[in-house]
Amino acid sequence: MWAVVTLCSLILVVVLLLCVPLDVVFDVEVYGRPKFRMRLTWLFGLVSKEVRRGRERPEEEARLIEAKRKRRERRITARTIFKILRTKGLLRRLKRLVKDVLSCVKVRELRANFRVGLDNPADTALAVGPIGVATVFLRSSCPHEIEVWPSFDGEAVFEGYSYGELRLWPIQVVIPFMRFGFSLATIRAVKILVSAKWKRKK
Repeated sequence: MWAVVTLCSLILVVVLLLCVPLDVVFDVEVYGRPKFRMRLTWLFGLVSKEVRRGRERPEEEARLIEAKRKRRERRITARTIFKILRTKGLLRRLKRLVKDVLSCVKVRELRANFRVGLDNPADTALAVGPIGVATVFLRSSCPHEIEVWPSFDGEAVFEGYSYGELRLWPIQVVIPFMRFGFSLATIRAVKILVSAKWKRKK
């Protein structure tokens, strides 16, 4: 009896914790080498984590290079990746997962201002033109500041900044992830991945 009560209490606590919103604040700057900062805040500020990427000191950069090399050694092959992507129904399931998760995200603030240019001004017009049209329609339908400016200087350039504040209730994404994780397509993909890892260890 007490075991059932304890289990139900734990489930209730987990559900209540998942009902607490998760706030995400990100900041991206692309002026030369890109810089990225993201802060995750949960339980009304009691739990927070900040992630930064940008210019590193020499010893930190060497450590990151070594860590990337080790990750590449454990990385699955491109052949396995393509085999996984060709799994029947996986892309459809993945598309639905992304759509369901994005529908649960509340955008509290979003600002983006970028300048884009290619070596050939004609190519710049072809590339940035559709983006500019899409940006105009986007600005008319949402209150956020999004700007993409073309650069016709005849040199490749991509610079600017982006800032956003998002809020997500974890309880809302539990069902979409369970639906994706227990789908037949995902199980098949996991089976292919495990099989490839097992062969590499032999």
